[in-house]
Amino acid sequence: MGLRERFVETLKLSEENAIFPGYGLYAVAIGASLYSEDSELMGYDELVKRLKESMKHKERVSTLPPLFKDKNEYQAFIRRHTQNSVKTEYAGGYEGDAYIGIDCGSTTTKLVVITESCDIIYTYYSSNKGNPVQIVQEQLTKIYDEFGDKLTIRGCAVTGYGEELIKRAFSIDFGLVETMAHYTAAKYFDKDVDFILDIGGQDIKCFKIRNNSIDSIMLNEACSSGCGSFIETFAQSMGYTVEEFARQGLFSMAPVDLGTRCTVFMNSSVKQAQKDGASVQDISAGLSLSVVKNAIYKVIRATTPDELGQRIVVQGGTFMNDAVLRCFEKEIGREVVRPNIAGLMGAFGAALYAKEHRPKTSSILDADAVRTLKHESRSAVCKGCTNNCRLTINIFNGKDKLISGNQCEKGAGITLRDDEKLPNLYEYKRQLIEGYPTSTDKPTNPTSLRKERLKIGLPMALGMYELYPLWHTIFSELGFVVIGSGFSTRKLYQKGQFSIPSDTVCYPAKLMHGHIETLLEQGVDAIFYPCLTYNINENKGDNFYNCPVVAYYSELLQGNMDSLKQTRFLCPYLNINSEKELSRELTLVLAKHFDFIKRSDVNRAVKAGAAEYRAHMRRVYDEGARAVKFARDKGKRIMILAGRPYHIDPEICHGIDKLATSLGFVVVSEDSVTADKEPPTLGVLNQWTYHSRLYAAAQYAAEHDDTQLVQLVSFGCGVDAVTTDEVRAILERNNKLYTQIKIDEITNLGAVRIRLRSLIGALQERGR
Repeated sequence: MGLRERFVETLKLSEENAIFPGYGLYAVAIGASLYSEDSELMGYDELVKRLKESMKHKERVSTLPPLFKDKNEYQAFIRRHTQNSVKTEYAGGYEGDAYIGIDCGSTTTKLVVITESCDIIYTYYSSNKGNPVQIVQEQLTKIYDEFGDKLTIRGCAVTGYGEELIKRAFSIDFGLVETMAHYTAAKYFDKDVDFILDIGGQDIKCFKIRNNSIDSIMLNEACSSGCGSFIETFAQSMGYTVEEFARQGLFSMAPVDLGTRCTVFMNSSVKQAQKDGASVQDISAGLSLSVVKNAIYKVIRATTPDELGQRIVVQGGTFMNDAVLRCFEKEIGREVVRPNIAGLMGAFGAALYAKEHRPKTSSILDADAVRTLKHESRSAVCKGCTNNCRLTINIFNGKDKLISGNQCEKGAGITLRDDEKLPNLYEYKRQLIEGYPTSTDKPTNPTSLRKERLKIGLPMALGMYELYPLWHTIFSELGFVVIGSGFSTRKLYQKGQFSIPSDTVCYPAKLMHGHIETLLEQGVDAIFYPCLTYNINENKGDNFYNCPVVAYYSELLQGNMDSLKQTRFLCPYLNINSEKELSRELTLVLAKHFDFIKRSDVNRAVKAGAAEYRAHMRRVYDEGARAVKFARDKGKRIMILAGRPYHIDPEICHGIDKLATSLGFVVVSEDSVTADKEPPTLGVLNQWTYHSRLYAAAQYAAEHDDTQLVQLVSFGCGVDAVTTDEVRAILERNNKLYTQIKIDEITNLGAVRIRLRSLIGALQERGR
């Protein structure tokens, strides 16, 4: 009904012109029936005969070999996998010591209780129904009721998205990041495991293991085409449960080759296969193989199955589907381990962790405290800074409080002394930019004193972030009132979103539209964002190009933003590597719009701007050195949060830098530690200034045990398909961990926290 109302409203239809017939669902069938009025008559038996006859004439469909030759091969497959089991039943009950593991995920809660011999005596796996505290409270109550005094809980650990919430609510002994929980569980079934693949309903987690520690972590970012929901979508559309649909594919003799496509496009492939006569069994088997291929080649991005490893443990609810498991083994050409508790591995790993690190006395709430626990939660918005974090305030028994959703200590109500604050180059660079005020002071140029003070706007996006000191100084020296658009916010993004011509461009570029609208609202006389094919030459690569989007986004703005007609939009092609050329080119473009511009004034302004840019970069280098010294003096870990200059924008990095400092890292940027560092030998052409810094930063991290590199990558960034592989290669050939975080207009700090805590866990496993 709502869709109908919006349809009428948008098209401004009258009642006579907005007709919604009741037979809409059957319109096509009715039309086909009416069309057949003039066709030859036939009886029912003849119709059935012709339909059966038509089934013999199928279009040729690309098919694959069957998953199993016969039922005997399937039974052998099942017998092999039942060997990877943990005992899950106890006849006559159990008495003695026990350990509890809880995996509180974003949508489901899993819980296991294990014995001293690691047998499982209690399990729970179900939706958390939006209230995980209540679910865990119910399950702990059941455990206490069922076992009573027979059970002595020696330890308890919790993992997953709800780790902090459950840990605080029930006074759980340990909280651990879910990657470590899954690794602990996988080692129980194969102590030499070197690759773990966990496929859930909406997410994929995979970990490479090297030297008995997690070496690298990969998670799917936005696409669920390699997850269980991919199959569930099609199962439901065909009227089957997931389990029924999976069984259909086990004995298909001709699985359809559906390729590796996303859910949206796969839908058309499935319909075409049905049209060509493929059976439900053939489609089910084909989709199982598509899930596997999407996971291997799109999420993990393996070029060959051998890259996964030799000793593989698979887990997650999706691998309980025998068809998916069989497809995976056939695709990689080797047998893998699937535990009988594949869907409970996080909780099982947490229980094993609690057993291994058992405290003298467990702090978990006793039966009476669990039953009487009272939990309240409410939402709030932190006003501590401009981030305006959305907080969730949880209160237990009317007094104990847990605040989540905060990007820094302020939201959590924690006040740090100055000597407790860890250096953060992202914050420092933001402060440097804020230190360039709107230039309302008298200009130093005598000529411009006689002229009207015109306002020129600088959009704080893309290439402007690093070159702001240059342009701000130049235009201030020329007598302009320089107005920057400020840091990005969600509200600013929304101002310009309707003029964005493509949704595939990176979020930093999309923000530019909002910055332009913000400057127009301030009534500037001109907006300046030049086209710069080349960046500043730092002599660290084969060339020093700008990213094409950074270099030429002005052209797109000019062609897509009608609002720019309200002012002068200056987007000349400039050479910033020659003061002489820059002065000449700037004079030509500025003199066309402002009659007081003289070449001598521009020469002086460019010289001052170039000097200020060099001074600005030196400040960044010096602060980077100070931060590194602080970290080494205090024994802190160093994180190079590597990306582009515009990644310091609060709306782009979403507070990841503050999250990193809250986890104990001293945060430096890729350009603050590589002033004198050359990039290593590369397997690609090194022709981008920002990329050269990335490679040099990766080499710096590779050479220092106390330094880790985390690469920020924007969705829609085509050139980062090259940088990510190269940065990974630099780190891994030096036995260092590689962590990548993809960021866009949607922020999920929960997933980021998992990655950074997983990094910490892997470092702890390595003794670093």
